[in-house]
Amino acid sequence: MSTMKKLFVIAAAAALLLAAFSPLQQEKDNGKIRIGAPDDTGGMIIHYLVHEKGYGDAEVRHDFELYPVKDCCSSTSQWALSSNQYDLAVMCPDAAESLLEKDGRFEIVSPFLMNSDIVVVKPGLSPQKIGISQNRNHQAQIVASLFSRDCATAPMLPAAIPYAYEKNAVDGVVVDALRGFTMTGDKLPAAAGEAGHITYVLVVNKGFKEDARYQEFLRLFEESVKELNQPDILREEIRKYKGIDFSREEVNQWNRLGIKHVFTIPEMHA
Repeated sequence: MSTMKKLFVIAAAAALLLAAFSPLQQEKDNGKIRIGAPDDTGGMIIHYLVHEKGYGDAEVRHDFELYPVKDCCSSTSQWALSSNQYDLAVMCPDAAESLLEKDGRFEIVSPFLMNSDIVVVKPGLSPQKIGISQNRNHQAQIVASLFSRDCATAPMLPAAIPYAYEKNAVDGVVVDALRGFTMTGDKLPAAAGEAGHITYVLVVNKGFKEDARYQEFLRLFEESVKELNQPDILREEIRKYKGIDFSREEVNQWNRLGIKHVFTIPEMHA
């Protein structure tokens, strides 16, 4: 056997082993519900639903597994959904629309989080450049709605945003609220006045809608939405989710910035 053929056989065997023993494949074989969620404010409701509402206790019911998605707008996250590795996912509107254009097996259930991207700007400055996460057009829209045309956007990797702000490479940033509250600077809402800006939507694999567990998920999801809008519950969940101790004033500021969960169970057709 030639060296090239040997390398091909070894590579193929390695690929088969990885597929056989990957966590995603094991969870699929175990029949667990697979939910993709970011590790920011968008993913907080899934954390609450699992740990406080009791949905999908893996030790008892063996029907749930949560996979964190660092950046829901990345091609890797969309590939995982299209590869049927998720039944449900929390996604920003841009990522969800991109996915639906490419794959008809998914649909948006409902928006569920508003204004969770906030703007943090250097005090006393008239911003000329605002850092935003790459591939998130809705963040560029936030900047356009708040500042003059002279204010440019600087797309970058989400992880680079706090560093760019700290090093004065930008005058401000559009950032997830839980990150933004740990940064110094003036906090501005995603939408001026009473308007709301949708920052996260719930996406479902249409095949999962036939599963009885989907109805339980929707019911508990709606309950979680209502509860997380209550100040005391919100404070406690932020502490458990991120280890951040929010003061009552910070919760009040959270509300002034218009950050809230919104969701109505969609009508099911027989």
